[in-house]
Amino acid sequence: MKALTMILAGAALLFNVAAVADDDDQRYQHFKPEPSDNLHQAIMNLTKYNAKLQEIIEGDMPPKDMAKVHELTYTLEVALARLSKELDVAANSLEEVHLGSEAMNKQRVEGFGKSYLETLNHVLGKHAEHHENGHDEEHENHH
Repeated sequence: MKALTMILAGAALLFNVAAVADDDDQRYQHFKPEPSDNLHQAIMNLTKYNAKLQEIIEGDMPPKDMAKVHELTYTLEVALARLSKELDVAANSLEEVHLGSEAMNKQRVEGFGKSYLETLNHVLGKHAEHHENGHDEEHENHH
């Protein structure tokens, strides 16, 4: 009889631990991020999800909004990782441009220069348009 009581007590303890784990999973649910398989996707995700984040943080941020923030950070983290990787490649290309210019190697400068500019023009495209449209003063007042 004592052995049966111990088995039942152990089973009850395991059941309670499993129930607590289920509660934690529900409280701290993980979400599948939107993919950022290339620079374009990363920039689109950053633009879209940054706008959502900005809207939320400008509000009262009730628990429902905090859950939304938690969910959208997964996509933002993936997009930033892709952007970081692309910028690392661009930095390496720029270094090759620098070294090519020292060696007077036109082919090296042209090849790596095109790669660098393609990436940076894509990254800065929206920001550059902002300045071209006469918003320099607004930007300077932000800093």
